[in-house]
Amino acid sequence: MTETIWVVSSVEELKGVAGELLGLWKQSNRRDDEAVVVALSGDLGAGKTTFIQQLAQILGIDETVTSPTFVIMKSYETTDVVFETLVHMDAYRIEDDAELAPLNFPAILERPKSLICIEWAERISTFLPSHTIKMDLELLPHGKHQVTYYAD
Repeated sequence: MTETIWVVSSVEELKGVAGELLGLWKQSNRRDDEAVVVALSGDLGAGKTTFIQQLAQILGIDETVTSPTFVIMKSYETTDVVFETLVHMDAYRIEDDAELAPLNFPAILERPKSLICIEWAERISTFLPSHTIKMDLELLPHGKHQVTYYAD
């Protein structure tokens, strides 16, 4: 497994990273019968939601994208031809497996042309597919953020 690290100083730079990774995900050899899943880890304030907000803008989503901490999951229609839906999930409040049942999570994973971004994904790691893309975000001194992307 290789890793790529970016250190960003602004939201604009983070949007550049999001655009670069989105391009990779669109070109990757992924299956057409299931979603692309991105697991985002990092402490509070590390930039997970901001990263997803930048992805949403690139995908043509006009709605305000906020963290779904209390509703657990939100879905947005995009104007993108590869990823028609962005699913934004926050697993922070999920305490046991039964809490995923009402979300119909297995069916969501099977939706082609969907990009599923999961904050605090480590809390539901046993339910994630083996092809899940992993990222860590970290808040650095002086308002900088580090984005670490892990690729097979």
